[in-house]
Amino acid sequence: MTNALSPNPSQALCPPWLAEYWWQLLYRHEKEQMPHALLLAGVEGMGKHEFALFAAAALLCEQPSIKGACGNCSACNQLAAEAHADYRYIATEEGSEVIKVDAIRQLVDWLHLTANGKSYRVAIINDADAMNRNSANGLLKTLEEPGDGTILILVTDKPGSLPATVRSRCQKITMTNQDTQAAASWLEEQGVADGTAALQAVGGAPYRVIRQQAGAWSDEQQLLTKAWVDLLGHRASVGKIVDSLKDYPTSRCLAHFSQLTAMATGQQQGRQFGADPATVEAISATVDCLQSEQWFTIYDRLQQLTRSDSASFKTQAVLEGLFADIRLMIQG
Repeated sequence: MTNALSPNPSQALCPPWLAEYWWQLLYRHEKEQMPHALLLAGVEGMGKHEFALFAAAALLCEQPSIKGACGNCSACNQLAAEAHADYRYIATEEGSEVIKVDAIRQLVDWLHLTANGKSYRVAIINDADAMNRNSANGLLKTLEEPGDGTILILVTDKPGSLPATVRSRCQKITMTNQDTQAAASWLEEQGVADGTAALQAVGGAPYRVIRQQAGAWSDEQQLLTKAWVDLLGHRASVGKIVDSLKDYPTSRCLAHFSQLTAMATGQQQGRQFGADPATVEAISATVDCLQSEQWFTIYDRLQQLTRSDSASFKTQAVLEGLFADIRLMIQG
């Protein structure tokens, strides 16, 4: 379950704008009131994954403090050597967009073993919304009847995509930027010229700023935004637009189009939002293509597709029907 591609928690730092969440968990740990399952939710780029790794290392540590894991105890040394028997990390496998049921079954068996150390048995499920229906169902029994000393940390940008039965059995923490000044300073330490302005442009998610500076990620966002504008502006056929997106993961396409739709709905209602200039221009160019209720209909459709198992289907198959229906709305 843990492989060479899994990040090492011993190297993780708590994002400074999320420090308050760790202080709250540490207090519960000291009071022996830790929940058996945490659901870390929040917008993409907020630092949930990094926080999960940091928290896992600290909870496995024999002497955790407000700064996290001590880095010197036996547990910390085992984690650094990727040899800690009480830690597991689950994510999608290379070439797949879903977390398969076999991985969850192995995790469930492991979670019910007795912890080897003095602390917890900790597992992270990254992008938990990528679990298909069978995988999510396979996790339910463990969430209902957790083993002693187990802590399961689910990380997701889209908590609504998880079954209600899973969400209701977890302690949900919706992570937001608790310290914008700390986040801005951190960005400037990473080489961003104006951290405050960069945060405002992406709605306050620091890691989104970092990813926007990566060429491949930026190119993907530009292509998806162009496809959306071409669709609504009748600048190309549905077939041609869908074909241009065939190599991109379905889940990321749906997430990006959901964001654009939410922004269009907000702009029609007079709300302000932070976004890069290209996105603002795209929203301005498309917002009047549909009525407010039509934007809501499209957003609901995107959310339904996201919550379904559509992420395991080919992008072309999912988008063809969606785009055709949007074109009919415009024509109607």
